[in-house]
Amino acid sequence: MKVRRIMGKPLIISHNGASGDYPDCTDLAYQNAIKDGADVIDCALQVTKDGVLICMSSINLLETTNVQRTPFSTLTSVIPEIKSTAGIYTFNLTWNNISDSSLKPKISSPLSSYYLVRNPRYTNNGKFVKFSDFLEYGKDQDLSGIMIIIENAAFIAKSLGVDVLESLTTALNDAGYNNQTTKEVMIQSTDSAVLVKLKQQKAKYKLVYTLPQGIGDASPSSLADVKEFAEAVVVDRNSFFAISLQFIINQTSLVKDLRSAGLTVYAQVFRNEFLSQPWDFFSDETVEINSYAQSLKVDGLITDFPKTVRRYKRNSCTGKDKPAYMETVDVGGLVQLLQRNAAPEAQPPAVAPMPELNETEVQQPPFPPVAPKNAPPGAAAPPGSSPSDAHTTAVSTCILLVAACAALLL
Repeated sequence: MKVRRIMGKPLIISHNGASGDYPDCTDLAYQNAIKDGADVIDCALQVTKDGVLICMSSINLLETTNVQRTPFSTLTSVIPEIKSTAGIYTFNLTWNNISDSSLKPKISSPLSSYYLVRNPRYTNNGKFVKFSDFLEYGKDQDLSGIMIIIENAAFIAKSLGVDVLESLTTALNDAGYNNQTTKEVMIQSTDSAVLVKLKQQKAKYKLVYTLPQGIGDASPSSLADVKEFAEAVVVDRNSFFAISLQFIINQTSLVKDLRSAGLTVYAQVFRNEFLSQPWDFFSDETVEINSYAQSLKVDGLITDFPKTVRRYKRNSCTGKDKPAYMETVDVGGLVQLLQRNAAPEAQPPAVAPMPELNETEVQQPPFPPVAPKNAPPGAAAPPGSSPSDAHTTAVSTCILLVAACAALLL
């Protein structure tokens, strides 16, 4: 069944597709994100050992697949530039390895520490998606655009000899996104050097900078730097409020700072699980969305559950004569109630001021030149073989040769 998009703000942007119900970045996640009313579907871009671009929420297969239960489980390595603990990375496997029937996607459960696990019916369902297929699929759907997330591009250029940015622009051109105006292409990164390079290449796409987590405001100089290479920013939803033990203490000045700089503001990541919202929102995802849409007036919401935001946008109770239950939450009202009526030990502790975004955090070293192609870090022998196997074979061969020589002498 085709679902008509609901125009107007906030824009509904998927987070790894409909990842609240299906494994991240799979065909099922994307199909259902569109069915659930997403305006924009997203692809976290990764690269395989043979240079194929794919959509996968993490470069570490241990986080997104059942790789530890496959023959590829021996390919673990520690790469400090990416993560301090061991991982098995997309660039350790070819596309054929990744699309192998033994490797399956794994649904994300960001609140699993609270024993909240998502949709067990679809734990390992869906197929992995090549970037080229994502582009073709997005072009044929009723979408306002696509969002492409790029991380670790500098490491991949230096260590693997793969220019992800060149591969990205080539793929977009090949898919016809460079000469169409109906769908907006947004490219998002935490690395300003990536966006600066794309800006220098006069890319026709909307560049989106992901702000560091935990900031509460931004200096004018830092915002001036951001404006040099980006039109929009993605902000962690908890950066808009100072929070203590899930109680909202006050609202930060961040959204005001970003608006004054003329930046489009997208907030992430919105989830349905009741523990993901502060108590002030009554642990209700719709109350939370209403506050971000009506009070903060963000331009877009990045969500694991596009259907929830679409349901909110469909309701007719947010206009001029909205009922009391659709009013935005009084920021800090719950804490003030506790201060008046609860014992001191029952009140949330004070929180330190949230840090300010400054220009040193925004500015990154220039994007590095692409190195000659090397074997991927952590590359190992194919599953089923190991260095010890090779050593054993060599020793056995030597013994046979010695025995043959001895037989000839006798």
